Amino acid sequence: MILASTLEWRILFRRAGTLDSRLAVLRSVLPFATSVFAVKGQPGADELGEARLRLRKIASYATYSGVIPAPTRFRPYGISALVTARNEEDWVETSIVSVLNFVDEVLAVDHASEDSTLEIMEEMAARFPKKVRLIRFRDEPFHRVLNTLMDTAKYQWVCRFSGDFVARTSGPNSIANLTELLRKLDRHRYFSISLSGIALDGDLHHQFPNRRDHYEPIIFRWSPWLRFGVKERWESLHVPWFYEKLWIEQPYYFHMRSVKSDVRMLQKLYWSHWFDARNKGSPVGLREYMSKRGIQEYGGRTLEEAAKNFTILEYQGCVPFSREICGDYPDLLVPALANPPFRLVFRDGRVVDRQSGARYRPVTQTEA
Repeated sequence: MILASTLEWRILFRRAGTLDSRLAVLRSVLPFATSVFAVKGQPGADELGEARLRLRKIASYATYSGVIPAPTRFRPYGISALVTARNEEDWVETSIVSVLNFVDEVLAVDHASEDSTLEIMEEMAARFPKKVRLIRFRDEPFHRVLNTLMDTAKYQWVCRFSGDFVARTSGPNSIANLTELLRKLDRHRYFSISLSGIALDGDLHHQFPNRRDHYEPIIFRWSPWLRFGVKERWESLHVPWFYEKLWIEQPYYFHMRSVKSDVRMLQKLYWSHWFDARNKGSPVGLREYMSKRGIQEYGGRTLEEAAKNFTILEYQGCVPFSREICGDYPDLLVPALANPPFRLVFRDGRVVDRQSGARYRPVTQTEA
């Protein structure tokens, strides 16, 4: 059915008594909605991709017609940061501190950590009880964890801020400027915003040549239809058709991508494979999975020896950090530069070792 006029379908919107019936009316106007709007666009998209993004933008105005309830119907305005971590003791405190004074709540989320991550989060929740909520999960599938967290958050904007991200707190790419950008967006529409951080690898002074993370949806306005699923071993956000997708080029955070303990680096390597095995019913725990595969593929008698062998190979090809390309470090990381928790050791241009020191503890200026 093709409706004759804008007036006609607006009348039908008003008469439709349920959300499902309203969606049916919209699909009769835009019969290609379910197939076109589900496609994820990318920076540098081709002509068809750009057209799909424009269609998404048009569809996001469905809230004005009443076919989709506006964000204000569900939650008050504000920002909830989901700081999720599994064995992120090296940087989770710095991560939480970096966003603490710029969001309305922090959900400090431990997902079955085996190191001191949970203890660090407990300390942060005790220090900042008005801002930080501690949430614990056992070995639930990660996409289900994320869906539960999105539903638990109090505010419209949800920021998925991993426990190894460190936000910039000053300068043109500060998180304060990012939150101001969010305030300027239309409060009646839904958005999914993809970001890309500056990545550090090996230690604070080195990176892999790509220097940046790939873009992924980090910030989104919550609705009951926004859900995480699984795609190719990884958690994947399904963005409903009435969300406008945006990409922001400026890097508002640093990702401590490979500035972690040797064992944590092996976890990064095998995480998606173990995650996929668990989704298929495997009872094997993460550490057991890492130990078996690590020793088999990288040698050694223990998990720690296998992890050390892996990291030496992994860090070959690192290049010095470039301030010219990446800009200044986040303020919270500057004190760590003189005495970093990890330091790559080079000989004849090759990485031959990595020294480890004490965990870095950021200085907090304000008690939120």
